Amino acid sequence: MSRKMEFDELISVLVAEHVKMKNDLAEVKAAVSKKDFGSASRILKGLDGLFKQHIADEEAQVLRTLIDAYGVRGADDAIKVFRQHRPIYDLMEEVKKLASLSPAELASSEEKLSLLLEEHTLAEEKRVFPRALSTHKGQTSTTG
Repeated sequence: MSRKMEFDELISVLVAEHVKMKNDLAEVKAAVSKKDFGSASRILKGLDGLFKQHIADEEAQVLRTLIDAYGVRGADDAIKVFRQHRPIYDLMEEVKKLASLSPAELASSEEKLSLLLEEHTLAEEKRVFPRALSTHKGQTSTTG
């Protein structure tokens, strides 16, 4: 279920969560380098809930705003960006499993996850969120 808050506030929260997710992955990397796989696993489990809520909000509110305003074709860029959620989540699941197994595979997968998350959050923050905010403001100014 998506969180109930003003749209501008939601976008700020989503951007702050991008920062938290990146910081958490940096902590996972540090824990792995110290061979502290228990800490890495705990951080990833916490990240799991955050990521699920984050996706729910982005898809239910941000994407909905763009599709309502522009249709599926007009929201194509956002749809492409949000389709990255599944591969990111699948990779997070793989990293969580590896946290109890192979240090080398964990390090490699963590690196892939960090890069994928970095590219994804950059696309959201530079392309999707500004357009959704502008669209939302345009909708509220014409209906208000």
